[in-house]
Amino acid sequence: MRISLHKTLVPLALLAVAAILIAGCGGDDSTTTTEAETTAAAGGGAGATLTIKMGDFYFAPKNATAQAGKTTLEAPNEGSVEHELVLFKTNMNPANLPTDANGEVDEEKLEQEGAEELGEIEEVEPGETGSKEFDLTPGKYVMICNLPGHYAQGMYGSLTVK
Repeated sequence: MRISLHKTLVPLALLAVAAILIAGCGGDDSTTTTEAETTAAAGGGAGATLTIKMGDFYFAPKNATAQAGKTTLEAPNEGSVEHELVLFKTNMNPANLPTDANGEVDEEKLEQEGAEELGEIEEVEPGETGSKEFDLTPGKYVMICNLPGHYAQGMYGSLTVK
């Protein structure tokens, strides 16, 4: 029985391409930015820019750091659906925030438990970038995407401000 080289190599090549594509789809949940990865904003005031990428359904880096002061968060949406980034100052674990019956973070209850909402980068369409300037003070923050189902799928992270 003779097997043609074409019938053997084509399926193997397709399998290799599929493996590469699948490996590229995940976010690295353990990455942490350093102050060196924030860039000083051009212009008169002292400020920095911190990029937090949004994907389906993760933030990258998941655990970021920044210096205190005026900081512009840039949130490019690299996913295939709309995302947002809501920022709260709190020592709570981002994976254990209070949720309502549909799995979204109960922002009102979160504030009742002492978290302070700093604001949000509202709905960002796929391929677009949202940004907002925050006046960050030292401490711990959580960032969440609170669109339906996104937090429940793991779209949350932390920001430590020094």
